[in-house]
Amino acid sequence: MIDFSYERQEINANSGCIFKGKNYRCFYVTFKTLYERPARGTETVQLYDFRPKGDIRASALILHGLGTRNIEFLIWMGTHLASAGVNAVAPVLPSNFTRIENNRLFGSRYLWPDYDILYNVYEHAVVDIQSTIDYMEQQERWFDNNCVMGYCLGGMLTTIVSALDERLNQKILMTTGGHIPQILFESTAGRFVRRLIENGQVEDKLLRDREALYKVYDDELPIVGKMSLEELITSKDINPLFKIDPLSYTHLVDKSKFSVIDALFDRTLSITSRKSLYRAMEGAKRYVLPISHVSWLPFEYFLARYILHKVNVYDRNVARKILTKEVIHDTFEGEK
Repeated sequence: MIDFSYERQEINANSGCIFKGKNYRCFYVTFKTLYERPARGTETVQLYDFRPKGDIRASALILHGLGTRNIEFLIWMGTHLASAGVNAVAPVLPSNFTRIENNRLFGSRYLWPDYDILYNVYEHAVVDIQSTIDYMEQQERWFDNNCVMGYCLGGMLTTIVSALDERLNQKILMTTGGHIPQILFESTAGRFVRRLIENGQVEDKLLRDREALYKVYDDELPIVGKMSLEELITSKDINPLFKIDPLSYTHLVDKSKFSVIDALFDRTLSITSRKSLYRAMEGAKRYVLPISHVSWLPFEYFLARYILHKVNVYDRNVARKILTKEVIHDTFEGEK
């Protein structure tokens, strides 16, 4: 079963400044996850917390995708936002980067063809995202004027969390998709799943049968699209994948608060998966850009600028700050 619930409580965090720039400080923050069933190796929440030196004008949450390289780029984007007065926090999602179990591929649990594993990792990620906001509120650095940017997996999770938590204001979904079966059978990200199926390592009969699974989705998606949040989470009459599929939650969110950015040349997620979520988000601001799944990452400055527009803090003075090349200082150096 899955319900995404957790017990909110005072968070006892460890925090230390790991580097600094002219206009911000980056703190590495850790605390014990509030999720009750973390996989071994994922028990500690890890945050990169970019705090402006001056007044905080808005808050931002940066949610990365599967793997490792994109995390490094998105952490750098936090420096741009913090330089503009936005307190940006980038959590490391469970089963990625420095939070993986032994002998696991980065992010593989989010597509692993086993319902128990899928439920565990998605539920864990959702709880960690919400408890990250809890921590920021506790520090009085989470403002109503906020934006959540989710890239790939982060965008899928942003959609789910938006249906569960009213504290999220503006949301940006960057090169993401929906329809879990299409991701498993058509995307390069699901290539290892198809190898498991070919090698007879997938036990569930339906998860092995693409045609049958697609038919179940086609038949049940209209029903799911009329369910309340409670019905969706508790129902035993729908395919289990619906409970972790962002497509299932699009009718439960305020789409006017969303911006969906699709990559025309994305080869990581299938075009069918991307179109499924893109169409379900009708009512959001939707853009298709001539980029690939990863080619935009070195230019994260432009996405940072768009985030600043969404939280209404972009002006000429801010533009000069975030365009200025930052010199990273060791935390043991004196103030400059």
